[in-house]
Order: sequence, then C-alpha cells, then structure tokens
Amino acid sequence: VSLAHAVAPYEGLRRAPPSARGAMEYGGEAMLAGSGNVYAEAFAFRLLVRHLRAVSGEASNIDIMGASGMCRNCVAKWYHAGTHASGRGVSYEEACEYVYGESYGSWKKKYQVPARPEQLERFEATKPWHAKHEKSVEAWAARVTSAAEPCCYEDEGGEVPREEQPEIAAAVRLGVLTVSDRASAGVYDDASGPAVVDEARRHAKLDALTTAIVPDERDRIEDTLRSWATTCDLVLTTGGTGFGPRDVTPEATAAILDKQAPGLIHMVHARALAQPDHDASLLSRAVAGLRGSCLVVNLPGRPQAARRNLGVLMPTLLKAVAATAAPPRADHASAPPPR
Repeated sequence: VSLAHAVAPYEGLRRAPPSARGAMEYGGEAMLAGSGNVYAEAFAFRLLVRHLRAVSGEASNIDIMGASGMCRNCVAKWYHAGTHASGRGVSYEEACEYVYGESYGSWKKKYQVPARPEQLERFEATKPWHAKHEKSVEAWAARVTSAAEPCCYEDEGGEVPREEQPEIAAAVRLGVLTVSDRASAGVYDDASGPAVVDEARRHAKLDALTTAIVPDERDRIEDTLRSWATTCDLVLTTGGTGFGPRDVTPEATAAILDKQAPGLIHMVHARALAQPDHDASLLSRAVAGLRGSCLVVNLPGRPQAARRNLGVLMPTLLKAVAATAAPPRADHASAPPPR
C-alpha cells in the first residue's frame, strides 16, 4: 500500500483553510486535522482495516471487543464520523461496508455465529473499558449508538450493529442473466449468477426466478432480455460491461429499453467515489432502464463486484418495481374524450 494512496481521501483536510481544519473535539481529545501526522494516521488506519478484513473468519467482533475494547463496528463509527468531519460524509452503512469489505449483512452470513458462554462472560467483564461513542461523534454521525451502549452485542447472543436496518420483504419475479463466453461454454462454473441471486434474496422474496447463461453475443442477449421482460419484474445481467472487444451487454440492453434510468448507475458510481478501494466500478459501462414494466439493470461480471453493486441498488430497485406495478394515480389518468 503506497502512502499516497492510503491518505488520498484525507487530502481535503490538508488543503482546508485553518478555520475549517481547526481542532476537532472527539471524545474530549482535540485532534489537529491539519497536522502532518494525519498522513501517518491515515496509513495506519488503512492497514488496520485491511487486517480486520483479513481475519474475518478467525476473529469475531465480540472477541476483538473483549480483547481491545473496540470492534469493527467501532472502527466503522469512527470512519463515519471522520468522513463527516472532512466534509465528504458517507452513511453509516457505507462506513460499515468500507470496514468489513462488503455489506454487513453479507459479512454476517459468512462469519457470524452465536456467541459462546465464555465469550459473553469476557464481554461483560471488560465492559468498563469498552469504546464509548460520545455525543460529539453523534454531531457528525447522527445514527451512532448512545455512549452507554456497546456496539456489537445483543441479549440474544448475536453480534449485530444497532444501526442495522430490517430487510425489505418485497416479492418480485426475478431474472438473472450471466453473460460470459467461457461460462456458457462450460470452461468454468458460473459464480456471478449465483452471487447475484443470493444478494437479491437478502432484500426480496422471489415469486419466481429465471436464470440463464449466454455468450457475449449481442443478439443472444437482446433476445433473452426481450423474452424475460414479458414475465419478470426485474432482470439483472452480470458480465460484459467492461472495455473488452466482446463486452456488449450495455449495447444489447440499451437496444431493448423503452426508457433509460441513468440515475441508478450514478448511484453505484457515487458509492465508488466514496470508497477508495472500489474505484474500479467507475470503469463499468453499465446501463439500466425499463422495457414495458420490467426493470433491467447491468451488473459487473466479478461476483464480489456484482454483489456489492446490487446491495447498493436493491432497496431503490424494489421501490422502482413497486412503482411500475402500481395503478396510475387519479391525477395522471387520461382525461375523458370531449363530447
């Protein structure tokens, strides 16, 4: 990791005028945001986050909390507060994704297990020196927990951040189309399609699921999308959105759309700009839009990137699906013909 890359997100602090930099009060300690030490601190923070990601399968939040008095959720709250202090605030969910390397819900499914009695005992014994998230943090990050609450423990014995939102229980008819020459030829198993389906299930109940794998051929992609648009509420493609000579998914998708919805792709790009490690998402040429009442969205071909982008988009996609299925409002109804 280069030092320049590690501290890039903090350039705004260094360049800010003294009145904006000032001394930020955090938990009673004044931190001089404009000091040269911010570069070293940023570098150390990035390495800490990388290490926490690397030991996801070995070190649980409750173990880390019992050993050090802080956990991944504490780090996410500090990062959340820091982004607001620097003028480039992100949501708490985005801060968690940065620290965990993926959405918290996805991480929890992979790594979280019920706390053992000895872990709970250790947790209770070390409570006096657990990290507290003071009111000064809440001024920057309004959704953090109160100072009296530990951030990764519940009576049920699980580890969930208090900020976790309930999953949306909408029901959709979903189509997932994997576009890949090699996967369609059986050179390797498709991993992207199943990753997309798994992420979609986190957010929605599936009334019906249709999946297929096609090569990077525009006619095949267009024909499949046209067919599925008559029976699906939402169609997600994965693959073929890059700069390669056979990457034609965006062109095939645009050809069958009645209306484009560029704001959905802008949402993904905005997330990438807020997450320095995810700037490769900006190289995607994905498009999104409607064919009839079916919403079609392009996702990247890499499983992790497809899952991450869908996690960003899915709450909004469900709202869009609901809007297309709703009857027209009275004030939008066609006027009666003149007599």
